[in-house]
Amino acid sequence: MKYLRLIPALLLGAMLTACNTTKKLYEAQEYDQVIQRVAPDICDGDMNAKHINYVAASYHKANQADHERIQALKATGQPDVWPEIYQRYCSMKGRNEALSCFPTQVKNGMNYVKLDLDDDMMAARTKAESFLVAKANQLLSTGSKPDAEEAEKYINQLERTNSGNTNLPMLKKKSLLCSADRVLVAVDNDDERPLLRSFENAVLRFDEGEVPANVVPATRHTSMKRDDAEVMVVVSDIQITPNRLDEVTFKETNGSKTVEVTDHTQNKTVTITGTIKYYDAYGYRALASVPFEVKSTFKNDYTTIKGDRDACSAETLSRLDSKPVPIPTDESLLLDAAKKLNDLLAAELRK
Repeated sequence: MKYLRLIPALLLGAMLTACNTTKKLYEAQEYDQVIQRVAPDICDGDMNAKHINYVAASYHKANQADHERIQALKATGQPDVWPEIYQRYCSMKGRNEALSCFPTQVKNGMNYVKLDLDDDMMAARTKAESFLVAKANQLLSTGSKPDAEEAEKYINQLERTNSGNTNLPMLKKKSLLCSADRVLVAVDNDDERPLLRSFENAVLRFDEGEVPANVVPATRHTSMKRDDAEVMVVVSDIQITPNRLDEVTFKETNGSKTVEVTDHTQNKTVTITGTIKYYDAYGYRALASVPFEVKSTFKNDYTTIKGDRDACSAETLSRLDSKPVPIPTDESLLLDAAKKLNDLLAAELRK
Protein backbone atom coordinates (compact mmCIF):
# COMPACT_ATOMS: atom_id res chain seq x y z
CA MET A 1 0.00 0.00 0.00
CA LYS A 2 2.86 2.37 0.76
CA TYR A 3 4.15 2.01 -2.80
CA LEU A 4 0.67 2.46 -4.30
CA ARG A 5 0.27 5.75 -2.42
CA LEU A 6 3.69 6.82 -3.74
CA ILE A 7 2.76 6.49 -7.43
CA PRO A 8 0.15 9.34 -7.51
CA ALA A 9 2.59 11.52 -5.62
CA LEU A 10 5.30 10.88 -8.21
CA LEU A 11 2.88 11.61 -11.05
CA LEU A 12 1.80 14.85 -9.39
CA GLY A 13 5.43 15.84 -8.94
CA ALA A 14 6.18 15.15 -12.59
CA MET A 15 3.20 17.24 -13.65
CA LEU A 16 4.23 20.14 -11.44
CA THR A 17 7.79 19.93 -12.79
CA ALA A 18 6.48 19.95 -16.37
CA CYS A 19 4.28 22.96 -15.69
CA ASN A 20 7.13 24.77 -13.99
CA THR A 21 9.52 24.06 -16.89
CA THR A 22 6.96 25.22 -19.47
CA LYS A 23 6.38 28.40 -17.50
CA LYS A 24 10.11 29.11 -17.29
CA LEU A 25 10.51 28.58 -21.04
CA TYR A 26 7.60 30.91 -21.72
CA GLU A 27 8.94 33.60 -19.39
CA ALA A 28 12.33 33.29 -21.11
CA GLN A 29 10.51 33.93 -24.42
CA GLU A 30 11.56 30.51 -25.73
CA TYR A 31 8.26 30.25 -27.51
CA ASP A 32 9.21 27.58 -30.02
CA GLN A 33 10.52 25.35 -27.24
CA VAL A 34 7.20 25.73 -25.44
CA ILE A 35 5.38 24.59 -28.58
CA GLN A 36 7.77 21.71 -29.21
CA ARG A 37 7.45 20.55 -25.61
CA VAL A 38 3.70 20.82 -25.09
CA ALA A 39 1.94 20.65 -28.49
CA PRO A 40 2.40 16.86 -28.93
CA ASP A 41 0.71 16.22 -25.56
CA ILE A 42 -2.29 18.36 -26.53
CA CYS A 43 -2.53 16.48 -29.84
CA ASP A 44 -2.58 13.26 -27.81
CA GLY A 45 -5.54 14.50 -25.76
CA ASP A 46 -3.91 16.21 -22.75
CA MET A 47 -6.27 19.16 -22.21
CA ASN A 48 -4.26 20.85 -19.45
CA ALA A 49 -5.62 24.40 -19.51
CA LYS A 50 -2.35 26.02 -18.44
CA HIS A 51 -0.44 24.21 -21.16
CA ILE A 52 -2.98 25.24 -23.80
CA ASN A 53 -2.72 28.85 -22.69
CA TYR A 54 1.08 28.76 -22.81
CA VAL A 55 1.06 27.23 -26.30
CA ALA A 56 -1.56 29.68 -27.59
CA ALA A 57 0.33 32.69 -26.26
CA SER A 58 3.67 31.33 -27.52
CA TYR A 59 2.21 30.66 -30.96
CA HIS A 60 0.83 34.16 -31.45
CA LYS A 61 3.79 35.98 -29.92
CA ALA A 62 6.34 34.04 -32.02
CA ASN A 63 4.38 34.50 -35.24
CA GLN A 64 3.89 38.20 -34.55
CA ALA A 65 7.61 38.67 -33.93
CA ASP A 66 8.48 36.83 -37.15
CA HIS A 67 5.92 38.80 -39.16
CA GLU A 68 7.23 42.14 -37.91
CA ARG A 69 10.84 41.09 -38.55
CA ILE A 70 9.99 39.95 -42.09
CA GLN A 71 8.33 43.26 -42.89
CA ALA A 72 11.29 45.19 -41.49
CA LEU A 73 13.77 43.12 -43.52
CA LYS A 74 11.79 43.53 -46.73
CA ALA A 75 11.69 47.29 -46.20
CA THR A 76 15.50 47.47 -46.41
CA GLY A 77 15.48 46.32 -50.02
CA GLN A 78 18.80 44.54 -49.48
CA PRO A 79 19.44 41.13 -51.13
CA ASP A 80 21.17 39.68 -48.07
CA VAL A 81 17.95 39.68 -46.02
CA TRP A 82 16.26 36.86 -47.93
CA PRO A 83 17.90 33.89 -46.20
CA GLU A 84 16.58 35.14 -42.85
CA ILE A 85 13.16 35.93 -44.33
CA TYR A 86 12.92 32.40 -45.71
CA GLN A 87 13.91 30.84 -42.38
CA ARG A 88 11.29 32.91 -40.54
CA TYR A 89 8.61 31.81 -43.00
CA CYS A 90 9.73 28.22 -42.34
CA SER A 91 9.37 28.78 -38.60
CA MET A 92 5.87 30.19 -39.00
CA LYS A 93 4.81 27.26 -41.17
CA GLY A 94 6.36 24.79 -38.72
CA ARG A 95 4.40 26.24 -35.79
CA ASN A 96 1.21 26.20 -37.82
CA GLU A 97 1.68 22.53 -38.69
CA ALA A 98 2.57 21.64 -35.08
CA LEU A 99 -0.84 22.93 -33.93
CA SER A 100 -2.85 21.54 -36.87
CA CYS A 101 -3.69 18.36 -34.93
CA PHE A 102 -5.30 20.25 -32.02
CA PRO A 103 -8.99 19.57 -31.42
CA THR A 104 -11.27 22.04 -33.22
CA GLN A 105 -12.56 23.47 -29.92
CA VAL A 106 -8.99 24.27 -28.82
CA LYS A 107 -8.15 25.82 -32.20
CA ASN A 108 -11.24 28.04 -32.05
CA GLY A 109 -10.44 29.08 -28.52
CA MET A 110 -6.92 30.20 -29.44
CA ASN A 111 -7.90 31.82 -32.78
CA TYR A 112 -5.85 29.32 -34.78
CA VAL A 113 -6.02 29.83 -38.55
CA LYS A 114 -4.33 27.59 -41.11
CA LEU A 115 -1.67 29.75 -42.75
CA ASP A 116 -1.09 29.60 -46.50
CA LEU A 117 2.60 30.52 -46.77
CA ASP A 118 3.74 28.31 -49.66
CA ASP A 119 3.91 31.06 -52.30
CA ASP A 120 5.68 33.48 -49.95
CA MET A 121 8.12 30.75 -48.91
CA MET A 122 8.90 29.78 -52.50
CA ALA A 123 9.57 33.38 -53.52
CA ALA A 124 11.74 33.97 -50.46
CA ARG A 125 13.67 30.73 -51.02
CA THR A 126 14.38 31.61 -54.65
CA LYS A 127 15.75 35.02 -53.66
CA ALA A 128 17.69 33.55 -50.75
CA GLU A 129 19.34 30.99 -53.02
CA SER A 130 20.24 33.65 -55.60
CA PHE A 131 21.93 35.76 -52.94
CA LEU A 132 23.81 32.84 -51.37
CA VAL A 133 25.09 31.58 -54.74
CA ALA A 134 26.20 35.06 -55.81
CA LYS A 135 27.92 35.76 -52.48
CA ALA A 136 29.75 32.42 -52.46
CA ASN A 137 30.90 32.90 -56.06
CA GLN A 138 32.09 36.42 -55.28
CA LEU A 139 34.23 35.19 -52.40
CA LEU A 140 35.57 32.20 -54.33
CA SER A 141 36.54 34.36 -57.31
CA THR A 142 39.40 35.91 -55.32
CA GLY A 143 41.16 32.55 -55.00
CA SER A 144 42.25 33.28 -51.43
CA LYS A 145 42.00 30.74 -48.63
CA PRO A 146 40.33 33.10 -46.09
CA ASP A 147 37.66 34.06 -48.63
CA ALA A 148 37.12 30.39 -49.49
CA GLU A 149 36.60 29.60 -45.80
CA GLU A 150 34.12 32.48 -45.57
CA ALA A 151 32.36 31.24 -48.70
CA GLU A 152 31.89 27.85 -47.06
CA LYS A 153 29.49 29.45 -44.55
CA TYR A 154 27.26 30.66 -47.38
CA ILE A 155 27.51 27.31 -49.15
CA ASN A 156 26.41 25.49 -45.98
CA GLN A 157 23.51 27.93 -45.60
CA LEU A 158 22.57 27.32 -49.24
CA GLU A 159 22.51 23.58 -48.59
CA ARG A 160 20.24 24.08 -45.58
CA THR A 161 17.96 26.28 -47.68
CA ASN A 162 17.78 23.84 -50.59
CA SER A 163 19.93 20.73 -50.65
CA GLY A 164 18.94 20.20 -54.28
CA ASN A 165 20.32 23.50 -55.56
CA THR A 166 22.15 22.75 -58.80
CA ASN A 167 24.99 25.14 -57.94
CA LEU A 168 26.02 23.25 -54.81
CA PRO A 169 28.41 20.68 -56.37
CA MET A 170 30.37 23.34 -58.26
CA LEU A 171 30.50 25.69 -55.26
CA LYS A 172 31.67 22.90 -52.95
CA LYS A 173 34.35 21.94 -55.44
CA LYS A 174 35.59 25.54 -55.80
CA SER A 175 35.62 26.01 -52.04
CA LEU A 176 37.57 22.80 -51.54
CA LEU A 177 40.20 23.67 -54.16
CA CYS A 178 40.68 27.22 -52.84
CA SER A 179 40.74 26.46 -49.11
CA ALA A 180 43.06 23.42 -49.11
CA ASP A 181 46.81 23.80 -48.58
CA ARG A 182 47.31 20.97 -51.06
CA VAL A 183 44.94 19.21 -53.40
CA LEU A 184 46.25 15.69 -53.84
CA VAL A 185 45.17 14.12 -57.13
CA ALA A 186 45.24 10.34 -57.51
CA VAL A 187 43.90 7.61 -59.79
CA ASP A 188 41.89 4.64 -58.54
CA ASN A 189 40.24 1.75 -60.28
CA ASP A 190 36.84 0.07 -59.90
CA ASP A 191 37.44 -2.02 -63.01
CA GLU A 192 38.64 -5.58 -62.46
CA ARG A 193 41.74 -5.07 -64.61
CA PRO A 194 44.68 -3.33 -62.91
CA LEU A 195 45.64 0.03 -64.34
CA LEU A 196 48.97 0.40 -66.05
CA ARG A 197 51.40 2.58 -64.12
CA SER A 198 52.08 4.43 -67.38
CA PHE A 199 48.33 5.15 -67.63
CA GLU A 200 48.24 6.67 -64.12
CA ASN A 201 51.34 8.75 -64.86
CA ALA A 202 49.81 10.08 -68.09
CA VAL A 203 46.58 11.08 -66.31
CA LEU A 204 48.51 12.99 -63.62
CA ARG A 205 51.19 14.61 -65.82
CA PHE A 206 50.26 18.31 -65.87
CA ASP A 207 52.15 21.02 -67.73
CA GLU A 208 53.51 23.93 -65.72
CA GLY A 209 50.73 26.41 -64.97
CA GLU A 210 48.05 24.09 -66.33
CA VAL A 211 46.38 23.58 -62.93
CA PRO A 212 46.21 25.67 -59.72
CA ALA A 213 49.48 25.88 -57.80
CA ASN A 214 48.19 23.85 -54.84
CA VAL A 215 47.34 20.81 -57.00
CA VAL A 216 49.81 17.98 -56.35
CA PRO A 217 49.81 14.63 -58.19
CA ALA A 218 49.86 11.97 -55.47
CA THR A 219 51.94 8.83 -55.47
CA ARG A 220 51.03 5.68 -53.56
CA HIS A 221 53.24 6.85 -50.71
CA THR A 222 51.98 10.45 -50.41
CA SER A 223 50.51 11.10 -46.95
CA MET A 224 47.72 13.59 -46.34
CA LYS A 225 48.06 16.45 -43.91
CA ARG A 226 45.43 18.25 -41.88
CA ASP A 227 44.47 20.92 -44.44
CA ASP A 228 44.84 18.78 -47.56
CA ALA A 229 42.00 17.86 -49.88
CA GLU A 230 41.84 14.97 -52.28
CA VAL A 231 40.63 14.54 -55.84
CA MET A 232 40.23 10.92 -56.86
CA VAL A 233 39.92 9.94 -60.51
CA VAL A 234 37.99 6.69 -60.24
CA VAL A 235 38.00 4.55 -63.39
CA SER A 236 34.88 2.40 -63.36
CA ASP A 237 35.02 0.75 -66.77
CA ILE A 238 37.42 0.25 -69.69
CA GLN A 239 36.01 -1.00 -72.98
CA ILE A 240 38.37 -2.02 -75.80
CA THR A 241 36.80 -3.04 -79.08
CA PRO A 242 38.44 -5.81 -81.13
CA ASN A 243 40.34 -4.91 -84.29
CA ARG A 244 37.73 -4.42 -86.99
CA LEU A 245 37.92 -4.21 -90.75
CA ASP A 246 34.70 -2.99 -92.37
CA GLU A 247 34.40 -3.35 -96.14
CA VAL A 248 31.98 -2.08 -98.76
CA THR A 249 32.31 -3.34 -102.36
CA PHE A 250 30.69 -1.83 -105.44
CA LYS A 251 31.26 -1.57 -109.20
CA GLU A 252 32.12 1.40 -111.38
CA THR A 253 31.95 1.55 -115.15
CA ASN A 254 33.28 3.84 -117.83
CA GLY A 255 31.91 2.85 -121.20
CA SER A 256 32.81 -0.80 -121.74
CA LYS A 257 35.30 -0.79 -118.90
CA THR A 258 34.37 -2.14 -115.42
CA VAL A 259 36.16 -2.15 -112.07
CA GLU A 260 35.30 -3.60 -108.64
CA VAL A 261 36.02 -1.10 -105.87
CA THR A 262 36.33 -2.01 -102.19
CA ASP A 263 36.42 0.66 -99.47
CA HIS A 264 38.09 -0.64 -96.30
CA THR A 265 37.90 0.90 -92.82
CA GLN A 266 40.17 -0.21 -89.99
CA ASN A 267 38.62 0.49 -86.55
CA LYS A 268 39.54 0.20 -82.92
CA THR A 269 38.30 2.19 -79.92
CA VAL A 270 39.11 2.45 -76.20
CA THR A 271 36.38 3.98 -74.02
CA ILE A 272 37.08 4.85 -70.39
CA THR A 273 34.30 5.89 -68.02
CA GLY A 274 34.40 6.88 -64.39
CA THR A 275 33.97 9.69 -61.90
CA ILE A 276 36.13 12.53 -60.59
CA LYS A 277 35.42 12.72 -56.85
CA TYR A 278 36.32 15.62 -54.57
CA TYR A 279 36.97 14.77 -50.91
CA ASP A 280 37.56 16.98 -47.89
CA ALA A 281 40.50 16.45 -45.54
CA TYR A 282 41.41 12.79 -45.05
CA GLY A 283 38.77 11.73 -47.57
CA TYR A 284 35.96 11.62 -45.03
CA ARG A 285 33.29 13.22 -47.24
CA ALA A 286 32.76 13.28 -51.00
CA LEU A 287 31.77 16.91 -51.54
CA ALA A 288 31.18 16.65 -55.28
CA SER A 289 31.53 14.20 -58.13
CA VAL A 290 31.77 14.66 -61.90
CA PRO A 291 31.22 11.72 -64.27
CA PHE A 292 33.51 11.45 -67.29
CA GLU A 293 33.92 9.49 -70.50
CA VAL A 294 36.97 9.68 -72.76
CA LYS A 295 37.66 7.81 -75.97
CA SER A 296 40.68 7.06 -78.10
CA THR A 297 39.62 5.97 -81.57
CA PHE A 298 41.79 4.64 -84.35
CA LYS A 299 40.29 4.77 -87.83
CA ASN A 300 41.99 4.35 -91.19
CA ASP A 301 40.29 4.29 -94.59
CA TYR A 302 41.83 2.86 -97.75
CA THR A 303 40.56 1.64 -101.11
CA THR A 304 41.51 -1.25 -103.36
CA ILE A 305 40.31 -2.16 -106.84
CA LYS A 306 40.02 -5.23 -109.05
CA GLY A 307 39.69 -4.62 -112.76
CA ASP A 308 40.38 -1.80 -115.15
CA ARG A 309 41.75 1.31 -113.42
CA ASP A 310 40.45 3.44 -116.28
CA ALA A 311 36.91 2.62 -115.16
CA CYS A 312 37.45 4.33 -111.76
CA SER A 313 35.74 7.59 -110.97
CA ALA A 314 37.85 10.61 -110.01
CA GLU A 315 36.82 10.17 -106.36
CA THR A 316 37.94 6.55 -106.32
CA LEU A 317 41.24 7.43 -107.97
CA SER A 318 41.86 10.03 -105.23
CA ARG A 319 41.56 7.30 -102.58
CA LEU A 320 43.86 4.76 -104.17
CA ASP A 321 46.98 6.24 -102.57
CA SER A 322 45.68 5.32 -99.08
CA LYS A 323 47.11 2.13 -97.59
CA PRO A 324 46.40 -0.17 -94.62
CA VAL A 325 48.48 0.60 -91.54
CA PRO A 326 49.31 -1.36 -88.37
CA ILE A 327 46.48 -1.07 -85.82
CA PRO A 328 47.66 0.47 -82.53
CA THR A 329 48.06 -1.78 -79.52
CA ASP A 330 45.67 -1.69 -76.56
CA GLU A 331 48.33 0.01 -74.47
CA SER A 332 48.99 2.79 -76.96
CA LEU A 333 45.26 3.59 -77.24
CA LEU A 334 44.94 3.50 -73.43
CA LEU A 335 47.77 6.00 -73.12
CA ASP A 336 46.14 8.27 -75.70
CA ALA A 337 42.88 8.08 -73.73
CA ALA A 338 44.84 8.87 -70.54
CA LYS A 339 46.14 12.08 -72.14
CA LYS A 340 42.59 13.09 -73.01
CA LEU A 341 41.53 12.34 -69.45
CA ASN A 342 44.44 14.47 -68.26
CA ASP A 343 43.16 17.41 -70.33
CA LEU A 344 39.63 16.91 -69.01
CA LEU A 345 40.91 16.73 -65.41
CA ALA A 346 43.00 19.86 -65.80
CA ALA A 347 39.99 21.75 -67.15
CA GLU A 348 37.91 20.55 -64.19
CA LEU A 349 40.50 21.71 -61.68
CA ARG A 350 40.64 25.16 -63.30
CA LYS A 351 36.87 25.76 -63.14
